[in-house]
Amino acid sequence: MSKTTSLICALITTFIWGTAFIAQDTGMDNIGPLTFNASRFFVGFLTVLPIALILERKKINYEINSNKKLFLKYLFLMGISLFLGTYLQQAALQYTNIANAAFFTVFYVPLVPILLFFIYSIK
Repeated sequence: MSKTTSLICALITTFIWGTAFIAQDTGMDNIGPLTFNASRFFVGFLTVLPIALILERKKINYEINSNKKLFLKYLFLMGISLFLGTYLQQAALQYTNIANAAFFTVFYVPLVPILLFFIYSIK
């Protein structure tokens, strides 16, 4: 991918991500955080499922069948983490303005590498 193409992709992603906060805030005027997230993830599931089944069927079957117990454990942990993160973000929109919610959501970008540095560098 060329530098120009990657820059355009980054700008489009930033635009979509930024406008998503406005949609989330508007959606929270009518429904609660659990309903909002359930509908959001259901639409995402319906979008990704056909693509995953067509393009990645062999890899998915191999991963599931290689160690089913470990696969389900990691799947559960990732699901709980994603649920807690998105639920808390949506619930926060009820009690704060959109700028604060967006700031704390984006704050993980510099925070995660710093935390990982301290976690993995201490012996």
